[in-house]
Amino acid sequence: MRLSPQHDLITQGVPARPLDRIVVGIDFTEVSLAAAQWVGRHLARDATLTLVHVIAPPPLPNVKRLQSGRTPEADGRLRARIQSMCGALHGLAGVIGGPGTKVEVRVGDPAVQLPAYASMVDADLLVVGGNPVFHAARRPEIATTNRLLRQLARPGLVARTVQSSLSTVLVALTYDAVAPVLAAARMVAAPSGARVVTLRVAESEPGREVSVSAEPRDAVANAERVRMIVDAARELRAEVIVIGSQASATDVDDDVARLLARMA
Repeated sequence: MRLSPQHDLITQGVPARPLDRIVVGIDFTEVSLAAAQWVGRHLARDATLTLVHVIAPPPLPNVKRLQSGRTPEADGRLRARIQSMCGALHGLAGVIGGPGTKVEVRVGDPAVQLPAYASMVDADLLVVGGNPVFHAARRPEIATTNRLLRQLARPGLVARTVQSSLSTVLVALTYDAVAPVLAAARMVAAPSGARVVTLRVAESEPGREVSVSAEPRDAVANAERVRMIVDAARELRAEVIVIGSQASATDVDDDVARLLARMA
């Protein structure tokens, strides 16, 4: 297999849609707070920024909880926690965002609630902080980020090391649907004036593209594609990798985008 670079060539005919609405998932870990600050500094200059925190619902009542007498206060504790989290988000919004920054607290599973809220407000981008040791999880299929990527039906950004300004965005073209991926890349790159570099993953024969969606799927080959994409990002010093995903449409476990989110 080979990697064929095409620097800023096929992106010229793709319009750069502005980032108008950005949703950032906040779980108050260090990485999510850093991601929110980075987004506020580099992406949300002209966009409406919404900070969203998802809290777990109270446990369902059972005989033991009813006998203990603790269940009647569950709703009150939930309301108090929602109010507390709203206050914390407002405080964070005052630090990283402008006067138009919004906050939202939802109850449920973050992997479900964050994509649902992003769809409800028609967000241009959903940003979440990625666990830096996510790739080492014993069961990555149950990790929140992994499940969120399966639910997401719009552009999403998993942010880990977000300390620098945005200068280079790498686009990995692995599927036939090129235009939406390029449009998302240009949308993310435009606020900082970053360059967009496209890389097409191809098989060894010149001119023959890899069909990642072909059957049977080869997990080893997909892992090799991910390794090449990561190596190219290091060589180009790209801060962001943009890649299309078919996981939500095809229910594929070894989708290259999900492998990249785990291994990058």
